[in-house]
Amino acid sequence: MIRFVQHTDIDPVKWDATVQQALFPTILCTYDMLNVLSGDAQWHALVQDDYVAVMPLPERCKHHIHYLYTPFFISQMGIFSAQPVTAQRMKEFLSAIPRRYKQVDLLLNVENDTSSLQVNMLSLISHQLHLNQPYEQLYAAYSQNTQRNIKSARKQALRLTIGEDIVDDIIRMFRDSKGADSAVHYKDNDYATLKVAAQKLKAQNRLDVLGVRNADDQLIAGALLVRDYQRLWFWFSGRDNAFAQSKSMFFLLDEYIRQQAQTSYILDFNGSMNENVARLYKSFGGQPYTIPMVNQTSGILFKTLLKVYKAFSH
Repeated sequence: MIRFVQHTDIDPVKWDATVQQALFPTILCTYDMLNVLSGDAQWHALVQDDYVAVMPLPERCKHHIHYLYTPFFISQMGIFSAQPVTAQRMKEFLSAIPRRYKQVDLLLNVENDTSSLQVNMLSLISHQLHLNQPYEQLYAAYSQNTQRNIKSARKQALRLTIGEDIVDDIIRMFRDSKGADSAVHYKDNDYATLKVAAQKLKAQNRLDVLGVRNADDQLIAGALLVRDYQRLWFWFSGRDNAFAQSKSMFFLLDEYIRQQAQTSYILDFNGSMNENVARLYKSFGGQPYTIPMVNQTSGILFKTLLKVYKAFSH
């Protein structure tokens, strides 16, 4: 039986055991991390039997209308179980979502079979690289342009740092560059959530904090990578645009791949739907794959309100 469970009634120990033993496990959807990444919102869940399978349901409310959403900085969500999540099982879980939620925008995960669902779905593109090869083989799969950029970066005496206390600096560099774009929808509280989540992951030895310094010891780029159970997530990054010609991000990714080569990890570039960013990830040998997302609206009144809201929000 699948039941809706309020956040206050979720058993954290059983929840974490289910997520960690799932076919697709991720630290980002453990109980404490969901608490942090949901920010000022609340999350509830669908739970099958005695935690045989679980599905987080992050909730927000706007104009007295309740809806489900995927919080920023969570890469994949959906149903977690040690048993296969078949299309029929997916259908049962989605049917168990309470009808009070008039909008559902939930990322699933690659172990959730959505092949025959009769709901509106989106397919998001991400890229991944299996690291179980020698570095020389991984490097040989880079594009020629990426290899040239790496050689150029190496001539500038750049150096990679690991574990520096530079989370704030990485966030600042992002905000001053890419974060200034109107297409980026992060707000102050989202950056605050990211910082708290990073601190929590670091305390669990689940966060690799990388920095790139130039010959003058200036920090010119950095990245946060989540060391998950099976994957290394390229979670968040920033660079100083004043040093854009240094090719610092090419240097950072190459050095990290060199260090993690011949491990069982998958480097997940965590996107992207942006063609230019996707091209960068492909140039490192990243292979595209799709992440399913439930995207549905119910109720004639809500659909009308949504159209009005979108019309006035532009």
